[in-house]
Amino acid sequence: MNRSVKVIGVSIACVLLARGGCVVADMEWQRRAIPAKLETGLFYAEGSCGDILSYQGAQVFSLTERTVAALKSRGLSFFHDIDTPANRASHRYFSGKWQKTPITDATKPDGSLYLMHCAMKHSWGWPAGIPEALQRTGGFYQTGGARTLIVLPERGYVVAIASDR
Repeated sequence: MNRSVKVIGVSIACVLLARGGCVVADMEWQRRAIPAKLETGLFYAEGSCGDILSYQGAQVFSLTERTVAALKSRGLSFFHDIDTPANRASHRYFSGKWQKTPITDATKPDGSLYLMHCAMKHSWGWPAGIPEALQRTGGFYQTGGARTLIVLPERGYVVAIASDR
């Protein structure tokens, strides 16, 4: 019996280690979809609303203090060179013209950011106040198709909303 308990314990540990590795790899893939100029910090939260066949959901990353300071001082002009080789994302996922907030229907669960609201419900660590921040000036976003990238310097976050359907 003692040997069986050890085998079960080692098996569980291996499964948890593999699962943890998959979560970290997924987080890093998502981080590489954010333009490098938007330097991200250590905070990360995600909520997924899709099924196994496609991704439907959102992630939020913290921004470094240096990025927040640059965004606050330069405003929309911060984004003028974001697609140059040194500043762009390592894999192009988000696109569209950069615009200033507000996003008027940001607090409506069935509005243009419905996937963000779904993600918020399915995330254990999603920070409060993001929909409300999107209704104020001071933030920036780009949207193309079913993918939206939002930068909130006042909150220190970048929010990535995506649908692969």
